[in-house]
Amino acid sequence: MTGPTRVTRPAGLTGGPGADDIEVRPATEADLADCERVWRDGLNDYLRRLNQLEIPPDNPGLQRLHAHTLATDPDRFLVATRPAGTGAHATARVVAFGSAVQRGPLWFLSMLFVDPAEQARGLGRRLLNDLRAPNGPRPASGMPAAAGPVLATVTDSAQPISNGLYASLGMVPRMPLINLVGRPRDGWTPPPLPAGIAAVRLADDEATGAELAALDIELLGFAHPADHAFARRERPSVFGYRAANGDLVGYGYTSPVGRIGPIAVQDEALMGPVLGHLLTEVAPRGASAIWLPGGAGDAISAALAAGLRFEDFPLLLCWSRPFADFERYVPISPGLL
Repeated sequence: MTGPTRVTRPAGLTGGPGADDIEVRPATEADLADCERVWRDGLNDYLRRLNQLEIPPDNPGLQRLHAHTLATDPDRFLVATRPAGTGAHATARVVAFGSAVQRGPLWFLSMLFVDPAEQARGLGRRLLNDLRAPNGPRPASGMPAAAGPVLATVTDSAQPISNGLYASLGMVPRMPLINLVGRPRDGWTPPPLPAGIAAVRLADDEATGAELAALDIELLGFAHPADHAFARRERPSVFGYRAANGDLVGYGYTSPVGRIGPIAVQDEALMGPVLGHLLTEVAPRGASAIWLPGGAGDAISAALAAGLRFEDFPLLLCWSRPFADFERYVPISPGLL
């Protein structure tokens, strides 16, 4: 998820006042706690002005997401630092960061956040430019060069200036991404799986991986096995939905902490029943939570009928050209498709 960068004017490598002191370099694991701090401070800066609750000080899930994107795409995770202190006590303070992942033809901007004290100086644009080159998006192998890469991100709908920046680069807001939270109310019956479709626990093996990859290629245009490995660690209850002949026609992830997704189905009519199954098969310790794209209307209807509610502002799915079928695919999270 990309957040407040407050880029108010075009800027090159020099940016605004004091920008000459800024160094942009590849991130390391030691930087990830500072990246979480910048993320939290950036969000809280505008949430306060909207009279919204602030982000709490610790987010282990975000830390693990950052560790994952750093591991899979180390050349696409950058931090900006500014010198702090003098002499023997001099340090370099992380004041902004950005991360992106390349999956087949898709270049996806996972995060871009700037410390509130450093905003409106062009630093967000500088990081975005550096993320896109020299290791930025290129046509995938075997893909016509004229088609080019797909650029995509998820942004906050309450940030029109940042959204304008991304749109100017081709990542135009196309679809809401809605956070639904809660648990099914007493007496709610989930929509049944169609006749002949059975839910089974999916093994973590090569054959299953090949089936997941085939479904992802159909719906997204690329396979992303490393992201499935991450999702399985985060949400270890993984279900497959098989037709009578044994073919995998869908999958879905859930967990004892209530996080649901990704979900993929061959037939969009399966989306509501699959979500209903995931909501009821594993009862979490607290509430269930899922980010649903606006295209997945059947899943949204099923979630609302169950008693889940909309939470916070919608986010915006942005892309430069169509690449995924969001009627049949639910992302892992706003920061990782």
